[in-house]
Amino acid sequence: MGKRIELLAPAGDFESFKAAINNGADAIYLGFGDFNARSNIENFSSKDVQNIVNYAHLFHVKVYVTINILFNDQEFERIEDFINKAYFAYVDAFIVQDIGLATFLIKKYPNIVLHASTQMGIHNLEGALFAKKVGFKRIVLSRETPLEEIKRIKENCDIEIEYFIQGALCVAFSGNCYLSSLLNGFSGNRGKCKQLCRLPYEFKNKDLCTKGYLLSTKDFCMIPSLKKLYESGVTSFKIEGRARRPGYVAQVVNTYRKIIDNNFSFKEEDLIDIKKVFNRGNFINGYFLDEKIICRESQNHIGIKIGEVTKFIKGKNFNEIIISSTNELNKDDVLKFFDKNKEMLVITVKDLTKLSEREYRITSTNECKKGWQVNLIVDNKKEKSLLDNKKKILVDAIFEAYEGEKAKLTLKSYSSEIVIESDFIIERAKTSALKENDCIEQLSKLGEDFKLNKVICKIGDVFIAKSQLNMIRRNAIESLKSQIVKNYNQQNFLPIVKKNIQLNINNFKKTPKKMVMFENFTNFEKIKDKFDYYIYQPNDFSINLIEKVYSKYREYNVFISFPIMVWLKDLEIIKKIIKICKLWGIYANNYYALTLAKPDKTIIGSTMNVYNSYSVNFYKELGYDNIVLTIEDIDLSQIKNSGVTLFQMIHYYPEYMYLKHCPIKENLNVSCNNCQYNSYYEYKLNSKIFRLIRRKILSCQFVLKSKNLLSRNKYNNFSTCIELGE
Repeated sequence: MGKRIELLAPAGDFESFKAAINNGADAIYLGFGDFNARSNIENFSSKDVQNIVNYAHLFHVKVYVTINILFNDQEFERIEDFINKAYFAYVDAFIVQDIGLATFLIKKYPNIVLHASTQMGIHNLEGALFAKKVGFKRIVLSRETPLEEIKRIKENCDIEIEYFIQGALCVAFSGNCYLSSLLNGFSGNRGKCKQLCRLPYEFKNKDLCTKGYLLSTKDFCMIPSLKKLYESGVTSFKIEGRARRPGYVAQVVNTYRKIIDNNFSFKEEDLIDIKKVFNRGNFINGYFLDEKIICRESQNHIGIKIGEVTKFIKGKNFNEIIISSTNELNKDDVLKFFDKNKEMLVITVKDLTKLSEREYRITSTNECKKGWQVNLIVDNKKEKSLLDNKKKILVDAIFEAYEGEKAKLTLKSYSSEIVIESDFIIERAKTSALKENDCIEQLSKLGEDFKLNKVICKIGDVFIAKSQLNMIRRNAIESLKSQIVKNYNQQNFLPIVKKNIQLNINNFKKTPKKMVMFENFTNFEKIKDKFDYYIYQPNDFSINLIEKVYSKYREYNVFISFPIMVWLKDLEIIKKIIKICKLWGIYANNYYALTLAKPDKTIIGSTMNVYNSYSVNFYKELGYDNIVLTIEDIDLSQIKNSGVTLFQMIHYYPEYMYLKHCPIKENLNVSCNNCQYNSYYEYKLNSKIFRLIRRKILSCQFVLKSKNLLSRNKYNNFSTCIELGE
């Protein structure tokens, strides 16, 4: 294998952090406080940032800090204080979603390393080129990005590529899921997603109604595709799971470390090991294969099947459950019981008796039935062994002790070397002299992080107390730790630089303007002279149809809204449409769209998630004059216009999710050759109904769109945008 691929692990707490290091991670990503996309977990305290970074760098493991949410203006001072602390603690990189924050940091800290979060939605070469131009060193590609596009990025853009290889799969395009935000007020782009996609839904039209966890995806496992990802140019393999337990982190990191180090070869038992720690839906290979991605029967961890209940005996205080199992069971294992595909109960094994080679008895207050399937969801013995793994740093030592001199201990590890002398003068031995074996025994006690590799003792006929030896050793180890971390930082970081900058973010008043969004030109005659800007958002990008309407309405200020996700063949058609519609502009829904036209012919769309004055200022500096603010809940009183025209959506049909998978194929079991799509399909969550809209160039993508018009009061001095119904 040529270049070393980075194995990037998640950590939601210190135990997971250590588990990742001890099982072979090259880098770890984590969050501090609530300024990250997993604000609902423990995370780390900002006061610990220096200790966390030092500990990782001791083992030459990198630390990436997630600040991957949208920030409002008032939060900038607080997040800047933390970033300043983390930057000078030698954090290796920051993972960022907010374009305003990213460009602010690049100006303030010229040597800062920024990674573009997957929530920025970068999924093609054009988006990668824009990120490179902004100043990002790495892009965390959307999970929807196909292999061909990864290759195209690598061949045409000098930027690092990070790709998810294991974990939970968002059903919606990351960064543009507004379901939790608009329905419950808990924004995923603010780290507070309520995962409404994991709830049961109905899928229906006039003649059909099916129920289940219809938007809950299976977990993905890219083990079969690792070699292809490596060969395509991926820089870093990323494991999802900051909200998962330390045992999960230990097992998944351990398994992927083994597979990577073994030139990507793997066995079936590797997949089984990962399924035991978390398995939702028996895994899919991301979006690489034409697989069904939804796990409609369950949205939880199902583990692996190990047997069934052969007998149930009801007792006075405790019930006896006899289990036939292909696996060895141990105390504190956790079992999940199923009646057909329905999850019935979970039992942690406490009272266990092995009756025969494959038969066990457990006691429980729970009741079950003969024939129920038994799955193992926590293999306690295996997880404990992995959590007990300890990565050790090998140390070579030379100890010198001669009469009339100070004792001297030299320690060497990696490229670091330190020398510690005693604070006393050695005396000749009067009775028992220091022996080499005793010396080595004391020097070997290097603590949990180090292991003695080679030792040379040069000692005369002298006496040194064990307490004195221990003090020399302890001082030497602390000095060696500091030196290793210092050398790592000197070798891996450019000089730390901070600039004092003044951003010109003033509040300019602009004459309010009006914008309208529409799907077709059927009723355009009724609105054609009533608005300043017209956003044409077709669902079928037929060149012939677009050419026809362009010839009729070419003089109007029309901007075409292209889909959020597009691939190379789609882009070829988009460029043909742009060439035909010379006088029209682009309504940008994703960063790739900013490469399609000049700023004066582009409107920054709402799905670009402009949330603060810093993002407004960024686009202003690039020459963009018209910006539609995010549809997220936003304090408009904070936003400064900065001399551009800012629009707020005031009457519109919210688009809650953007889907790459085909719900028609998932729910109707049909193929593309027998497409059953029509405009009558809906998803229902309790009383909420969402239209299923298909947007098609060559590739299809789907939108969950509200059936009901959402209206809100406009804010003074802001331009307004409305959407027409069908």
